[in-house]
This record gives sequence, structure tokens and C-alpha cells, in this order.
Amino acid sequence: MELNEIRQWDGTALKEKIDQKELSIEEVIAHYQAVIERKNPELNAIVHKTYEEVATANSNTPLRGLPFLIKDLNAMKGYPLSYGSKVMEGFTAPQDDVIVERYKNAGLTILGKSNTPEFGFTPATESNYLGYTKNPWHRKYSPGGSSGGAAAAVASGMVPFAHGSDGGGSIRIPASNCGVFGLKPTRGRTPFSTRLNSFAASHAITRSVRDSAWLLDVLEGPQVGDLFATPARGKPFRELMQEDVRPLRIAYMADFKDLMDIDQEVQTAIDDTAHLLESLGHKVEIAFPDFDLHRFMDAYVTVWVLGGALAVQEAAAANGKDVTSTSVETMLSTLVEKGTGFSAMEYEQARNFLASESVKVHQFFEKYDVLLHPVTMKKALPLGCYDGEKNTIDEILAVSAQYAHLSPIANATGQPAMSVPLYWNDENLPIGSHFMAPFGDEATLFQLARQLEEARPWWSKYKEIE
Repeated sequence: MELNEIRQWDGTALKEKIDQKELSIEEVIAHYQAVIERKNPELNAIVHKTYEEVATANSNTPLRGLPFLIKDLNAMKGYPLSYGSKVMEGFTAPQDDVIVERYKNAGLTILGKSNTPEFGFTPATESNYLGYTKNPWHRKYSPGGSSGGAAAAVASGMVPFAHGSDGGGSIRIPASNCGVFGLKPTRGRTPFSTRLNSFAASHAITRSVRDSAWLLDVLEGPQVGDLFATPARGKPFRELMQEDVRPLRIAYMADFKDLMDIDQEVQTAIDDTAHLLESLGHKVEIAFPDFDLHRFMDAYVTVWVLGGALAVQEAAAANGKDVTSTSVETMLSTLVEKGTGFSAMEYEQARNFLASESVKVHQFFEKYDVLLHPVTMKKALPLGCYDGEKNTIDEILAVSAQYAHLSPIANATGQPAMSVPLYWNDENLPIGSHFMAPFGDEATLFQLARQLEEARPWWSKYKEIE
């Protein structure tokens, strides 16, 4: 067997080859290490290598020996935890966090930590401390963020899948930009990396839908102290995913003229997906939840900024440093300044408004099974649009309002959502389609994604960047 055939398989297929002794773990790991050494210097997707972890790959566990990456916002014992920030220089994690523990217990071989913007706060992976990550489809464009390192690594074949986290689109945006599959789970489905707010969820970026379902089974369940229960789901997602999806009633956000500008190629991509869904037997209707989107996003930003400011201060203190204009990027120093300017009353007002408007969104899904809309309003942005060294947090937020105004809705409401790679533009840049489902209903998303994967396979596209 030629080792370059490995790139043709997802993690599930690799595991089958290993179990059938057609491939050894050592061969698989050697292949991916070689790809990392060849591709990472240009793409800068991996910022810390952890090759010595390979020695733990031989236990009898579900994902035994399969290569993986951890996003550099999560603690991995004995390795840097830099959050993409100079203020964390020299800091080594004293222990694994629960997410890393679960991946290790499943037998994954962690080959490195993936790049992220400073503290994960922008939808572009452009850390001035650890460098920009490039989009493997077109090096002048961003892979998105904040899980941009993970998405670039998976798309370019450095690993079959990688950990990601999503507090406002940070799995789905890079999945869209890099032509891979990315699902944000329901609130409470996986352990919280932070208790500062309930927006963020951890999961993974994958090439195949079935790999995503398998990894969610591995990670599912709260950690001690989480404030949200895990939603019920019955069978494992690996089994639920294989069931045929029923004809769905799908709401389609087709008209943006009164809300925001949208690139024509993004509009074309989403229209194309709507037609595909109709051809598969689903009922597609133009509809969108009736709630105050712009005030909703203002409230989201208030809660997000306050939680972010506290997270930065606590991390810096753990490293014995202060947050100053020289220890963090301009974006972060002004975020902390902005966060400390809010009153407790303003925070509670924002949180209460999000809760009341979220009810309207949840009620919308009493009529519809799925909501379809763009992941972002524009294609992948050129590198440098999110330069945190030059731009204040307000300037960064202004860019985001035109780029990624819709993806945080699912974070605030807690609903599951995914980006599916169904369209490439004339520049060969991927543009994902965004699907959101009722609270706790990842099963429908997985079943729909598998149907779309079969109807319009995207795997053949990867050979163009191998």
C-alpha cells in the first residue's frame, strides 16, 4: 500500500485499516508528521508540535492512534498554552483540561496545537505573536477563525481531523472558508472550556460527516461544575447519523437587503444549496425568525466583551503578567478597557434581552426543522483585515458586523449549527452553507449533512491542494 493513499481516507477509514492490520499506527503517524513538516512552514496552521505524545498511541481505545490537533486555547500538560498572545509567553500548562483528557482517553495521538487569533477573539487567525495562518486554497486569503489553524490543517491533509471551539462561529467560519465540515454542538452537549459565559462550545473540524459524529460521541457530556445539563439523544451519533433523514421543512433566509450587504457569490452559493435541498425532497420556504437581530447582536457583544476582558486578565495573571498595551495587541488592550467600562446593570440588561429574544428564535423552530443561511456575508477575507495590532476592538467589531453577523445567533440561543462545504467560487475558494436546528437536535443535522455529502461529494476537491 502506498502511504500517499492515506490522504484519501477519513479518520473512520484509517481506524478500519489499522484494525485490519493493513496499516500500522506508526505508518499513519509518520505520514502525517511528514505532511506537517512539508506544509506547515507556509500555512502556519500548527504553532506547537507535540510529537512525543505519539508514545501513548498503543492503548486499546476507540480512536487508537489517530492523529489529532488541540486548539491553542486549551491546556495540554507540559506544553505551551499561549492563546496566540505575547502576554502568555513562557507559560506551560500544568495539567490537561477535561477536553484534552477525553480526547487522550479515546486514544487520539495529539501531534500539535493549532493556531488561533489572540485569545480567539476574531474570525480570522491572525496572531501577531505566532503569525498569520493562510488559507490552503488560496494563500492570500484567511482561513477564518478562531479555529483557523485547525481548519487549514485538516483541509491541507496535515491531520484527518482536529479540535475546534466556537463562541461566535469559530468552528463554522473556518470550516466554510477551508471547505471542510464543522458542527457547533448544542449548549451543554460538550464540556465548557470557560464558565465566563455560555456561548462557547467545543467539538471538531473534520473532512467527513461521520468523523464529526464519532468525535462528538467521544467528547459528549459535562464536566463537574458545568451549569448546563447534556441534552438527551438516545443512540450514539455514529448510529443516528446513518439513519435516513426524513423530508424536512427548511426555512431559507434569502433576502438580506434590509439587514446587511451580502457578496453576490455568497448569495449564489446559498441559492444553489436551497435548490439542492428541494431536489432531495425537502420543503424549502423563505422565512427567518422574527426578532430584533441588530439589538440581539449588540447584547451579544456586551456579554462577549465582558467575558473576554475577564478571561484575558485571568490568563495573564496566571502567567504573572499584567494586561498592557505592550503585552497584548491593541485589539485586546482596548477590549479590556471597553469591558471594564460596562456596569453590572448593563450586563444584566444585555443578558436578559438575549434570553427573551432567544425564545422567539426557539419558537420559530416549532414550525421549521432547519434554518438555512450563509455562514458569513462575504467570501474568505484577504489576510490582514483583522490586524489586532493596528485596530481597536471597536474597529474589529465593525468589520465583523459586515462579515459574520449571523453565526453568533446559535451561540446565544444554544442551538446546534453546522457549515457544510457545498460550493467553490471562480477563485476556487470554498463557501459553506449554514444550517441551524432545534435545541438538542444534532441528529437531524448529521443526517442532513450525510445526505448532502452523498449528493454532492466534496472529498474530490481536496486533491487540488494536496
